[in-house]
Amino acid sequence: MCQDIFSLRERVVIVTGGCGHLGRELCKGLAAFGAQVVALGRNEDRFLDLLHANQADAPGQIECRRCDVQDEAAFATIMADVARKYRHIDALINNANNSRRESWAELDKAGWRAGLDGTLTHQFTCAKIAGEYLLKADHGSIVNIASLFGMLAPQFGMYPEGIRGPAAHHAVAKAGVLQLTKYLATMWAAQGLRVNAITPGWFPQKRGPERPDFMREVTSRIPMGRIGQPPDLVGAAIFLVSNASAYMTGQNLVVDGGYTIW
Repeated sequence: MCQDIFSLRERVVIVTGGCGHLGRELCKGLAAFGAQVVALGRNEDRFLDLLHANQADAPGQIECRRCDVQDEAAFATIMADVARKYRHIDALINNANNSRRESWAELDKAGWRAGLDGTLTHQFTCAKIAGEYLLKADHGSIVNIASLFGMLAPQFGMYPEGIRGPAAHHAVAKAGVLQLTKYLATMWAAQGLRVNAITPGWFPQKRGPERPDFMREVTSRIPMGRIGQPPDLVGAAIFLVSNASAYMTGQNLVVDGGYTIW
C-alpha cells in the first residue's frame, strides 16, 4: 500500500520540453514509476537519445512528439490525439522554456514580450487546453516548473564578465508561474484537479567554456555545497503527479539544496 501510493501505472502524463536538460530526466523518472509519458519538444534530433535512455524494463513507456508549445493549435491537436489514443490524460508538466538572457540595456518591448511568451504564456495556454481533459480524470494534476528567480532577485555582483544572469522578463515570468499555479489551484480544487509547482534552484546546463570560478561562487552559497542535477527533480515530480500528494494543491516545492534558506 505504501509503495502503491507513488505508482503512476496507467497514467498518461504530458511533459512539455520533454527532451531538454530537465525534461529528459523527468520523463525517464515518470516512466520508471509506470507512467505512459508523452514528451513534447521542438528538436527531433533529441528524441532518439531520450528513447534510448528509457530503461527497457521500466513499467512505463516514453513517446516523443514534435510540438512548439507556443503554437496553441499544434498543442491542442496533440492533446486531442493523445486523448483518442489512450482514452484519458492524467497530468501535465509545464516544463518548456524559451527565453533569451538580454541585459537590461539590451532589452526592449519586443524582447520583453517574447520573453514572457517563451516562459509564462505557454504555461497558461497549455493549462487551459489540457484542463479540459484533466478535469475528466479522477486524479488530474498539473505541475508547473518555476525558478528560484521567481522568488528571489538575482545578485548581479556574483556574475563575472561573460556570464549573464537572468533577464528581467525571466524573473517576472517565473513569479507569474507561481501565481498562476495558485490561481488555477483554487479555481479547480473543488473539481478534483490539483495544480502545484516545482522551483528548481541552480541546475545549470553546460554551455560554452568551463568557469570553475563561477561554479565555486555559486556552490559557496548553497548549504548542500553542490549544484542541482536533473535527477534531483524527479522525486518531486513523481510525488506531485501521484496519489502521494492527493491532499496538496497550490503549493510550491523548492528543490535548491537550501539556497533560498539564506
